[in-house]
Amino acid sequence: MKKLKFSLTIGLVPFLIIINYLKPSNIVFEKYYSNLLYPLISEKLRLITGWVVFPVGDILYLFLGISLIYFIISDRNNIFNKIVNLGSSIFILTFLFYVLWGFNYKRITIKDKLNIKNEFDKKELVSFTENLINKINDKHELLFIHDSVKPKNIYSFEKNIQTSKENTAKLKGVFKESLLKSNYKKISVKKSLFSLPLTYMGFSGYINPFTNEANINRKIPSTSLTFVINHEIAHQLGIASEKDANFISYVMLINSDNHYHKFCGYSYALRLCLNELSKIDYNLYQELLKKVNKGIIKDYVEINNFWKKYDGKIEEVSKKSYDLYLKQNNIQTGIKNYNESISLILNFKNQINE
Repeated sequence: MKKLKFSLTIGLVPFLIIINYLKPSNIVFEKYYSNLLYPLISEKLRLITGWVVFPVGDILYLFLGISLIYFIISDRNNIFNKIVNLGSSIFILTFLFYVLWGFNYKRITIKDKLNIKNEFDKKELVSFTENLINKINDKHELLFIHDSVKPKNIYSFEKNIQTSKENTAKLKGVFKESLLKSNYKKISVKKSLFSLPLTYMGFSGYINPFTNEANINRKIPSTSLTFVINHEIAHQLGIASEKDANFISYVMLINSDNHYHKFCGYSYALRLCLNELSKIDYNLYQELLKKVNKGIIKDYVEINNFWKKYDGKIEEVSKKSYDLYLKQNNIQTGIKNYNESISLILNFKNQINE
């Protein structure tokens, strides 16, 4: 056993180098992992964990954290054994991470699968934003009657999950080719036990790669909940890139039969477009902002104020760490990847279907 642990510890660095050497948009991983092996793994994991009310993955992380603290403070004399035990444990966890979920980082990106370009011009952005404002204003007034009423999530957590599951079935009808081979048969979306730490870290949710649970930050504003659930389900379907997961969430929402879910898709896209426009032409941004229903603006302000309350060193450190993690997994722009879905949205030809 000691020889095995030593071998795993020695092999950790070469293993990480090999993983990093495997570049994304790999047809082998797309065909044999993401579209063949992973759908089986994810469905079985959700079958095991989905029926449990609490997030099993959170308990697992808590156990690992306590074990690490105990490991550090105990038996300080035998440093060599500590290094070997720690190194072998990290190797096993890293290996399981990639086999159970992480190799999806190596699959072909949505941009390449759909032949979508990265660039867009100002005229396209403005035209799309104006169209989007008309769509969301109409939907807002349909749902909330008056243009000054701040939107609210009118469904329970469980109802949002069930509707989001139904949204996944729309994907095959939206894309001309089958973009995702995985079917979302088993639901495993839960409220995270670590919601407060997640809030201070600046995260709305996460997928646990070891249990395939989508763990949602229950403290986030209720109007953010629907998009986050669909985003994490996209991860469960094998979409690793944050940019791609945001795009898939957007597509699921705007093609939903549910008016509120459709509204949430519009809301995400509008925030993204307005933010981009503010960088390109601030005066035009201000002009278009005046056309958005006051209730929708109130919601945007409330969401921004919520996250500002938790700004601090914890978020700064966690975001930098996650930025490094994404870059290690070939997401070159790191955490900025979250906001890059705008190029996919603007250049996708079948967008905003009623």
